[in-house]
Order: sequence, then structure tokens, then C-alpha cells
Amino acid sequence: MSANQLRQRQDVPEEQTWRLEDIFPTTAAFNAACNDLISRGQAIGQQQAVLLSDGATLYTVLTAYFQAEALADRIFSYGEHLYNSDMTAAAGQAAYAQAQQTITAFNTATAFVTATLPQITPAQLTAFYAAKPQLEDYAFIFAQAEKRAPHILTAAEETLLSALGQSFRAPETIYNKLNDADIDFGTMKDPHGNTIPLSKEKIYQLYQSPDRAIRKTAAEKFSAAYAKSQYAFAEALQQHVHTQNTLAHVRHYPSARAMDLTEEFVPESVFTNLVDTVHEFLPSAHKYFALRKQVLALDPLYTYDLSVPLVGEAPLKPTFAQAQEWALAALAPLGEDYLNHLREEFNNRWIDRAENTGKLSGGYEEDVFGVHPYVLLNWSNTYRAASTLAHESGHAMQSVYADASQPYWYSQYSMFIAEIASTCNESLLNHYMRTQYQDNAKVKAYLLTKSVEDLLNTIFNQTKYAEFEHFMYTTDAAGESLTPETLTDKTAALDAQYDGPDVAPNPWPNVSWARIPHYYMNYYLYQYATSKAVANTLAQRMLTDPATAVPQYKAFLSAGASDYPIEIVKKAGIDMTKPDYIRETLQVFDQQVDELADLLTK
Repeated sequence: MSANQLRQRQDVPEEQTWRLEDIFPTTAAFNAACNDLISRGQAIGQQQAVLLSDGATLYTVLTAYFQAEALADRIFSYGEHLYNSDMTAAAGQAAYAQAQQTITAFNTATAFVTATLPQITPAQLTAFYAAKPQLEDYAFIFAQAEKRAPHILTAAEETLLSALGQSFRAPETIYNKLNDADIDFGTMKDPHGNTIPLSKEKIYQLYQSPDRAIRKTAAEKFSAAYAKSQYAFAEALQQHVHTQNTLAHVRHYPSARAMDLTEEFVPESVFTNLVDTVHEFLPSAHKYFALRKQVLALDPLYTYDLSVPLVGEAPLKPTFAQAQEWALAALAPLGEDYLNHLREEFNNRWIDRAENTGKLSGGYEEDVFGVHPYVLLNWSNTYRAASTLAHESGHAMQSVYADASQPYWYSQYSMFIAEIASTCNESLLNHYMRTQYQDNAKVKAYLLTKSVEDLLNTIFNQTKYAEFEHFMYTTDAAGESLTPETLTDKTAALDAQYDGPDVAPNPWPNVSWARIPHYYMNYYLYQYATSKAVANTLAQRMLTDPATAVPQYKAFLSAGASDYPIEIVKKAGIDMTKPDYIRETLQVFDQQVDELADLLTK
């Protein structure tokens, strides 16, 4: 096998893969669990008529329901992880399909539970508590159900929607097939003249090449691969967005955005405050791009020039082992208990890091309650990969702390706050590395560039993507089609607004809208930006006042979903309903751009 070829899954060393046996030791055990879940769902379904008959019955059914939900999570994670490790393998395809079908059957049988809870009156609930005090364990569940009551349908309607769950997920499934199994980026010559096969990770590496012709070729091939299937990608997006708009209408929400933010109990002002505040600071982003144009001496400066290091070849090329050492050192302010959990992750195959054919691109963390979190990476020896390791480990540690402190039904923290712990780790890593290279001007400039670009990508770019996502939903709601031309034109307009006058668009149609999986995650992108702003503040506090800030931060990690997400963050001293925390972070961004300009000038 050529050194430039992607490995087949069976050729990846075991220590570079995750240990799915921790979830189910054998395929037979997985199959038995699927059968068990269906049986549990049927047993719970038989209680529909008597669910609210008395407190004891309600408690028994809820306990059985959440125990089954935890099993459903294990089933889904096993099938998903097996599939994501190699989406071309029959075993993974079969397990994932079986998991989806099993969970759809379970959800269909038990949909009445969440549909019925909002029907409980305050008087009923008081009587239930008196008869069965243990129901207090679910008090916050009842409080949330009361708030969601206007949007819960009849039990029969909820059952029907649950039965259609797999169909609702079909656009995302199709997208993933297109994006990871079918797409072919072809080959190109590397800087040494060797023909190499292209993958997403390889292209991202080539974007940093000092050879502009290499960057251009990589970017052009990347775009061409998506353009080749742009009609299929556009149709997948159209169907997903339309489905969500339809669900919002069916559930009596004014819009899909209102539905998705209300589901997290987040006021829509959090979204609009973010967009408005980022618009205020677009001149700061434009200032950075002007600096990049000046330092690289490129006119025009194309979009494919935006990743090349400003100090030449990347000076940091860590191995996976080195990146682990960096993470442990950078996160030392969080205490020995945090580091011990991190070591457990590193040493016990919680991470699947090898890049192989058919593997899901990018990276993610997913918790399996009662087992441990799982992290997917596609490792390369770059600082970006080291930062991704710290990022996904932040997710994992939040899962560890929440699982240890909360029962299952309060352990799965809100998506709205999910990116705080991860991006906080990124900030702490970058701060640590800058202190280590304080006397090395080249490395310090490189790391400061990374900090600036981290804020640029996580706040400015994610807000831009959030604006694009909102455009898709409002366009579909107005009865207009999301054609490739419409999506490409809007992408170009937003890029021009956010990049400013010193960045020229690549000289081919911009179909970057086709490559972003988060558009299938329903108003999730803006949460990267809000979370990063919170994370920067928390990281600074932990570095300057650890005695106060670290315990507060661990309380945040441990809270899980035991309170409304806005309130969980507010207890840590940040009010996300106001734009102040965003403005403070973007002021830091502006200052770092000036500091970087001073460094590069000298």
C-alpha cells in the first residue's frame, strides 16, 4: 500500500480505534438489546390508559421509560459508531439500520409519555407528589412539560410523528452518504510531484501549503467535487428545511427558529443579539483580512489563501502522543480530578483517531450514559488536530461530570451550552502554548494567528452560517425553492459582507453550502458563536481567579440538563440574554489582531 493511500478499516491498528465492546461485547448482545428495547416499549405502551391514574403508576412508568431511553441511547450509539467508522462496510450499515428501526419502533410505542405529561394539572401534580414523593425526582421534567404544553399534540398525533422519525432523518442520511461515501475529490500532485489521493483532511492540510498553485488546485478540486452533485445536495437541504418548517407549523410555532430555540428554552433575542453584535465588529474582521493581504503580499487575496500560515510553514507538527501531553498541561488549571478523567479517555480507547476509507469525516463526541463518552477524530500531525482533540475532550469531560452528578434524565446537557466546554479547552490550549513559546516570535505569531482565526471561525463564520441557515428557512417558508443557484448566490453575498473588500472570491462558483453538515442540525450553528464567547470569558477567569472560577466551572459541567441552559450559564456569572459577553470577546479579537500586526511588523 502506498504511504499516500487511505487505509482500509481492517488495516487500522486496534489502539487507534474505539472499543465498542464497552457498549455491547458482541453483535449477539446488541441484537438482544434491540429485542429487549422493543419489548420494553410494548410494555410501556400498555400503560397509556392508566398513566395518570395515580402517582405510583406515573412513577413506575416514568422510571421504566427513562431506563429504556438509556438503553435506546446505547443501541443507537453502537450502531452509529460502527457505521461511522466505515460507512462502506455491510456490518456497520446493518447495525445502524437496525438501531434506527428499533428506536423508531420504541419511540412509536412510547410517544404518548411525553405527549401526556403536559396534560397534568397543578392540582394533579400536587396529589401525585403527596402519594408518591419519589416523583420529585422528575420535578424539572414536569416543569419543562408544562412550558411545552402548547406545542405537544395528541397522543395519536405524537405517535404518528414518532413513526415517521426515520423519514424525517432521511435528508441528513442522504447528505452523509453523498458527503462521505459517494464524494470523490480525485488526485493531484503534492509539492514533491507525487500523485496523492485527496480527502477532506488532506485538502485542509494543502490549504496551508506555501505554494499558491497547490492551494488553488486543492480548493478547485474540493469545490468541483461538491459542484458535481450540487443538485442532489440542494434537494437534500430543501427537503430537510421544508420538513422542519412543516413540523413547526404542525406544532403551532411561528417559525422553525422559534421551535428550535424554544425547545432549548432560549429566547430568540439571543440569536438576533449575536447577529447584530457581530455585524458591529465586522470592521475588525476586515482589518485582519487586510493584514493577511499585506503580510502575504497577495493581490488579489483569494478565499483559498485564508488558511496559509502568516509565518510560513506551520512550525508545530505534533504527534497524537504530543497533543495528549499538551492537552494535559494546558488543562492543568482545572485540577487533578479533571486530568485523571482525561487520562482515562486517552488510555482506554474512548477515541477513534485513524483516517480510513469510508470513515465519517471531521470529529465529534457522543456520550453513552453508564459506559463512557466516545470521540471520533481523523488525526493529522497538525496544531489544528491537537486543538480538535482538546475540543472534543471538552465535550467528553462535560459528559463525564454530568453523568457522575445527574441521573440519566438530567445528564444529557442542552445543545445550547454543549460548545462551551469544548471551546473553553481550545482557548486554554492556545493560551498555554503561547506561554511556552513566549520567546519564540515565529511560533508565538503562529499561535496568536490561530487564536485570532479561532475567534474568526467560531464567532464570525458560524454567525455567517447561522444567517445563511435562517435565510434557507425563511426562503422555504415563503414558498420559494432552494435551488443551487439561490444557495450559491446567497453564499457569495454573505462572504462578501463578512470578508470585506480585501478578499476576492475564488474564481469559480461557491458551492460551500453543500459541505456543511450542521445545516441538518436545526439552528445549531449560532450556538458555536455564543458558546465561544462564553468560553473565552470562563477561560480567562479560570486563569486569573482559579480559586473562584474553577469550582464554578465544574458546577457548570456537572449541571447536565438539571436547569434551563440560560440559568446554568447565568449561575456562572454570564447573562446570555444580553450582548455584553459577545462584545467583550470581540473586543479581545480586535486587540489580538492589533497585537498580531505589531508582531508581524517587527
